Amino acid sequence: MVKLVPSDDAIRPPARTVGAMMSEAQVLAALPNPVFVLDSDNRFVFLNQAAEIFFQSSQLMLMGAALTTIIPSDSNFFSMVNRARNQSVSVGDQGVELAGPKLGLKLVNLQITPFADSAPYLLVSIQERALAERLRGQSLFRGAARSIAAIAALLAHEVKNPLAGIKGAAQLLEADLGTDGKNLTRMIVEESDRVAALLDRMEGFAGGANLVLGPVNIHEILDHCLNLAQASYGAHMKIKRSYDPSLPLVNGHRDLLIQAFINIIKNASEATDLNGEIMIKTSYSQGRRLTFAAGDGGNYAPVQVEVSDNGRGINDELRDHIFDPFVSGRSGGSGLGLTMVASVIADHGAMIDVESVPGQTTFRMNFPVAQIVSPPISQRPGEVAS
Repeated sequence: MVKLVPSDDAIRPPARTVGAMMSEAQVLAALPNPVFVLDSDNRFVFLNQAAEIFFQSSQLMLMGAALTTIIPSDSNFFSMVNRARNQSVSVGDQGVELAGPKLGLKLVNLQITPFADSAPYLLVSIQERALAERLRGQSLFRGAARSIAAIAALLAHEVKNPLAGIKGAAQLLEADLGTDGKNLTRMIVEESDRVAALLDRMEGFAGGANLVLGPVNIHEILDHCLNLAQASYGAHMKIKRSYDPSLPLVNGHRDLLIQAFINIIKNASEATDLNGEIMIKTSYSQGRRLTFAAGDGGNYAPVQVEVSDNGRGINDELRDHIFDPFVSGRSGGSGLGLTMVASVIADHGAMIDVESVPGQTTFRMNFPVAQIVSPPISQRPGEVAS
């Protein structure tokens, strides 16, 4: 754990610790992301160069200054600071807006960590995000889920009944036709079945309101999906697993989660070549807290699942619309796979985030833990499989 104290007005630590602290400070100073330390009065006692650039001010001006001179005291940031300090836990959130006369408006990911042996001091790490990422953040995928539910209900009602009539008429005609005619009627039947299957899939998107969730083992679900991938569309990929053995059960629907993960893994396989590689990583930390859409609005330690591939990445023109229905970057794609993922994630009260550059795309999902009396179970040790 990093140990830093203010250079002025604070009790100097024993001389034997100064060297260690200076080396740690040098490590923090070299980090590319803004990092700073706040004392019990939320005054700056350390900033790295990236933090100076972020706040558009020098360390000389900021050292000892209150953070409220830059960020208004009613910002959500201070509620996170208070929670981290009062509960002595690490607190993080994504897509937090920081605004102020000097700072402007910035969208960031925040991580606030108290020092184990210096409770009043907090280490704050910032990852700045483009404001445009709101469009593909939480409001985006929840909006996509609502959109597909409405589309599904409309299509199921308006299309499935006449489609069944078309299929039935083609089957009746087939008995009175020759070979050429039968080939055409079979084509009609097959295409009717294909459209009906698509409508069934879309109709399922609208049923989230009555979804019954229960404790599920995420590792078992992921292994099932990866075994399917290795036996079919993902046979060309090298699959790696990095599982947290302390992962608790998640409150979920097994079949829907399987379908969601299959869509993400299938997208990864289609984006990679013969040297394709996919990494599935799970993690759980009691110190990490996120506010989920489901539940009582409190903050929970999430179960995090990351699916990463080394493919070509997501095109810039599609990046803001990847969860929208009928949007696909693949020729012949239906554009419903990631929309279904958005629907499932929303139905689970969970969160999803996507980061993509050429050669690295990561879907990161955070799920609420199942509320059960028994302690978290050890599901299985981490392993690497190919």
